[in-house]
Amino acid sequence: MATVVTSITPGAVGRDALARVLALRPERDRLFEATILRTRASYGLPANPTDLLSRWTSRRVDPDSAGELRYPWTISPRFIRAHPPHVGSTDTWRAWRPAETELWIRDPGAFTSRLILPLVITENVAWLAGSVDDLHGRVATGLLETVAPTIRRDLAGYVADRHAWGDTWALWCLARHPETLRRFYPFALAIADGYAARALAAGGVGLGSRYPFHDRPLVSVSAQLARGLIGLGMRPKLTADLVRHVTRAEDPDGGWGDAGGPVDPLTTFVVLELLSALVPPSAFDPLPAARALSRLRDDDGWWRAHGPETAWLTAEIGRTLVQLDRPFSERWRWPQISVEHRDRRTGLAAYAYVDDIGRLFAEVRGLADAPVEVAFIDLAGFGAWNTTYGMRMGDDVLGAFGEGLRTVSGCLAVRDGGDEFVLIGAPTGSGLVRRLETFRVEWLERFRSRFQAVGGDAIAPVRPRILVTTVAARDLVAARDALGLEIGPFKAANPDPPETGVMARVDLHRRS
Repeated sequence: MATVVTSITPGAVGRDALARVLALRPERDRLFEATILRTRASYGLPANPTDLLSRWTSRRVDPDSAGELRYPWTISPRFIRAHPPHVGSTDTWRAWRPAETELWIRDPGAFTSRLILPLVITENVAWLAGSVDDLHGRVATGLLETVAPTIRRDLAGYVADRHAWGDTWALWCLARHPETLRRFYPFALAIADGYAARALAAGGVGLGSRYPFHDRPLVSVSAQLARGLIGLGMRPKLTADLVRHVTRAEDPDGGWGDAGGPVDPLTTFVVLELLSALVPPSAFDPLPAARALSRLRDDDGWWRAHGPETAWLTAEIGRTLVQLDRPFSERWRWPQISVEHRDRRTGLAAYAYVDDIGRLFAEVRGLADAPVEVAFIDLAGFGAWNTTYGMRMGDDVLGAFGEGLRTVSGCLAVRDGGDEFVLIGAPTGSGLVRRLETFRVEWLERFRSRFQAVGGDAIAPVRPRILVTTVAARDLVAARDALGLEIGPFKAANPDPPETGVMARVDLHRRS
């Protein structure tokens, strides 16, 4: 029975739900123990990984098996003797889409595995890769190396185009965790490429592939595929089409279901997480969906779709509702920087990323009109530094400058080429000039501490010359090109800037 919704805000509902998850004893939920620990750590609560790592490293594993023992962690609720109260017994579990009730009854193991296995794999890898402290890092790395071949074999099954919902669900799970996506990028790319081709043939809609949803448009598949494409930074036009379809399919009272079925918590969460971090409030109001989720919350304060995923789903919905209290620019997520789009000297995105993100900006309704701050930077004194100390030291300066740019919040840094860089602000965000003023001072300190030994007290710092403008997101690439032209006269006017560099704001509209 669903909770009665009052005037309580979505953020308050989310915080209450998170409190329930944070109060759990992690070891009581063997499927999502790592998720609970990671959630606790993100809120500054004790999250000692020792017991879990010890249990995983001591478990006998058969990597060649197709069963439960192929992983050091539990991958199926069938092998858990007693589930905690928030999960409930198996006779309380259900198909969250009523049309699949027959499938759930006929083969509950396969039905549950389709939901749980990709979740458990990606959640545990994300925890091992990013949430374990340095003291336990060697153990975590060893575990990752041990399970990687098994994970690859499992992920290969989702590339075979056998089950649209299950395959795009695996893609969605991968795309949400940058650490996991980097490690298993080829599998995510293969899944996305196959289902993108299907969606293009269907006119920009994700279709089901199995009974009872064969060839029927599914909001869940569209949203999961769109999230994967965004994470991979590919096919912005198709992404926009999928987002448009999903947005139009919202129930009049908020929330989403599949193929004419009732609104359900899992589909609604997947769509709300996508749209609330991609489409500005001017084009998508997240509050009706947030209220729908509040109505779908069970009387005991937990969200359940199927059953065994309860702790994970409650934590993620809670976090998403809390995020709605933040400005859109802070909810915005940058697409993953793929290997081919990453500059090797600095670790920043390369110029191709500007083109790709510009196409995404231009295609998504509402996002195209959002204001975006853009900065173009070149380094005064870099040529003299290269000449004096050599190209290897020049590369070191570029690397250090890239490290510094990554500390500028609310934007993404790109190496445009040579000693030129671009900063792209999060859509609808502001305050880039103020943050760059701080960065200029910090860069001088970083340069001095890093390179003082090279040239002594007389060393001349490499100084940034910065131009900043604000444009509609659809005009990102044009803005970069215009600033690239403007930087020439700006350099000529500032051949020898002060130690902290020089910065100016440019109004491109007045100059066009």
